[in-house]
Amino acid sequence: MKKPSSILIIFVIVIIAFFAVWKVGTPNLISKNKENTTEKVSKKVKKESKKTEKKETSESESSSTETSSSVKSEVSNVSSSESTSSVQPSVKYPVLQKYAGKTYYAVNRESAEVPDMFPTSFTITSDTASITIDGKQELIRDVSSDSGFIALTGEMGHTMGTGLSFEFRPLGVNDDAVEVINQGKYLAYSTTISE
Repeated sequence: MKKPSSILIIFVIVIIAFFAVWKVGTPNLISKNKENTTEKVSKKVKKESKKTEKKETSESESSSTETSSSVKSEVSNVSSSESTSSVQPSVKYPVLQKYAGKTYYAVNRESAEVPDMFPTSFTITSDTASITIDGKQELIRDVSSDSGFIALTGEMGHTMGTGLSFEFRPLGVNDDAVEVINQGKYLAYSTTISE
């Protein structure tokens, strides 16, 4: 009788030990399965993110190429429009453009035969639509360039109806010095005031 009871006790101990091992091993197995699953998922995620990064990189490179080419084309359009606008569309008489916006002062006006024939200064406005002579602004009606002289005509607005007639020519290669002619008399003008 002792043998079957001892076998039964051993059998119960084995079963208890099996359950104990199973209880202790199951969380490990579960955590290992979780780790394996997590590793597999993370590897898949890494692969997918690498694929996505490659796609995004190639898309961003192509878009940056497109952007840079569009920027280059815009810059070239702007620069070409700037180069074509060197003769400004707001300039009425292009022949006057290099003299526009500068004030020319008479050089040795008092030494002229008749000083009153020549203004002390004149300025052609930057849009070349008018000229200011000794502080009085006149609209330019017409401009002609003949035999090296540039002739301006306009309305003085006097009650007598006297028209403006003003002629000058450049002195040398520099636009900062010109010579004004009036009734066959000449006087030099410069953008710098003579002392």
